[in-house]
Amino acid sequence: MKSFSQKVPLNWMLLGTTLLFGGLGIVNLYSTSQGAETNLAWVQGTWLAVGVGVAAILTMIDYRIFEKLAYPILVITVMLLLAVLLVGQVRKGSQRWLSLGFLNFQPSELAKIAVILAVAKYFNHEPTLPPKGFTLRALIKPASILYPLGAIGALAIFWDGLELLAGWRFVVAGALVLWAAASFLYLLRSGLSSVHDVLSPLILVMLPAVLILRQPDLGTTLVLFFIAGSMILFVKVKPLSLLIAALGLIVVASTAWFFVLEDYQKKRVFAFVEPGSDIKGSGYHAWQSKLAVGSGRLNGKGFGESTQTQFKFLPEQHTDFVFSVWAEEWGFSGCLLMFGLLLFWLMQMIDVASHARERFEVLVAVGVVSLVFWHAAINIGMVIGMLPVVGITLPLWSYGGSSLLVTMVAIGLLMSISLRRHSFK
Repeated sequence: MKSFSQKVPLNWMLLGTTLLFGGLGIVNLYSTSQGAETNLAWVQGTWLAVGVGVAAILTMIDYRIFEKLAYPILVITVMLLLAVLLVGQVRKGSQRWLSLGFLNFQPSELAKIAVILAVAKYFNHEPTLPPKGFTLRALIKPASILYPLGAIGALAIFWDGLELLAGWRFVVAGALVLWAAASFLYLLRSGLSSVHDVLSPLILVMLPAVLILRQPDLGTTLVLFFIAGSMILFVKVKPLSLLIAALGLIVVASTAWFFVLEDYQKKRVFAFVEPGSDIKGSGYHAWQSKLAVGSGRLNGKGFGESTQTQFKFLPEQHTDFVFSVWAEEWGFSGCLLMFGLLLFWLMQMIDVASHARERFEVLVAVGVVSLVFWHAAINIGMVIGMLPVVGITLPLWSYGGSSLLVTMVAIGLLMSISLRRHSFK
C-alpha cells in the first residue's frame, strides 16, 4: 500500500469543470432573479461554496467506508422519506420537504446517492459477474420475503388513493398477507446465509421509490430507476431478460396510469402528446418554455434581456426551466457552449470510472455519471418539448440547496475514488 504522500494528485480537471459549470449556472440565475426580492444567484453561490466544502471532506475520506455504510444510509433515507409523509411541508400540492429550522431539506435528493451506494454494494457482493449477463430471475429474486412485506407497506401508503379498487382493497390485503406467510415458510425451509440472499437491485430501488412516488414526485422516482437501470445494464443483462423486463415495464406503466398517477400528471402527458391542446392550463409551462427557447434564435437576445423571464411569462424559470432562460438570452450558440461544457464534465466523470480498479468504485462512478446525465437529459428534453414535464432539475443550474449539495456529494465520491485509484493494489 502506498503512503498518502505517494497518492495521485487531486483531480483538478474534474473539480475545475464542476466549478466552471456551476459558475455558469449562477450567472444564469443572476439573470433570472433580476427584480426579485431575493438574489438567487448569491444564495446559489453560497450553496455551491458549501458544496465544495462537502466535496473536499468526502475527497479526504476513503470511499470504501461508504460501502460498509451503504445499506444503513439507505435505511436512514427511507426513514427520512417516511418522516416527510408524516410531518413534511406541503408546497403546491406536493409533500417533499423536511423543515430543519434554518433550512428545508428534500430527502428524495439524498435517495439518489443512497441508491447508487446500495446497488454498487449489492453487485460488489456478488461472487462473480456472469460473463453472458444476469438473468431476470437472478436480479429480481422473486422468492424474497421482502416483496410481500413491501407490497403490504405500499398498499397501506397508497390505500386512500386506490379508490378504483373499492372493497377489493381488502381482498388484495388478504392475498398479500398469505403471500408473506408463504414466503416466510419458504425462507425457513431454505435457510438464510446473509442479507444479500433476500436483497435484489429492484428491492433496493423500490424502498425509497414508493415513498417518493407518494409525495408525489414522479420525476425523482423515474430518475432513481434510470440510475439503477444504467448500473444494472453496465454489469450486463441477458437479451431475453431485457425483453421480458421491457414488457413488464409496459404492464407496470399501464397499472400506474390508472391507480397511481395524479390527475395533473396525466394532464401533463396529454399536453405533451398534443402540445397545443391546453396551452393555458396543463401545457402552459411547456408552451412558454418552447417560446423562450425558440425566440433565442442563433445568438440570443443578450444577458438580462429575456422577455419571457423579465415579464414572468415563464413559470419556474429559476428551477425546472432555468435552461429556457439561457437559450433565450444566448441563443443556439450559447446552447452549444453549454452542451460542450456539460459533455466535457461528463467525460471527466467517465474517465474516473474507466480508471477505477475495484468493482464497487467502478459502479459508484457509473451511478454518478448516470445521475448527472439523466438529470440533464430529462430536464433539457422537457424544456424543449421532447419529453413531458416531470419536474427534474438541471444539475448545478436549477436553484435549490438540496439538489446542489447532492450533486456535490456525488462529485466528492468521484474525487475520493480518483485520488485513491492507484493507491491500493
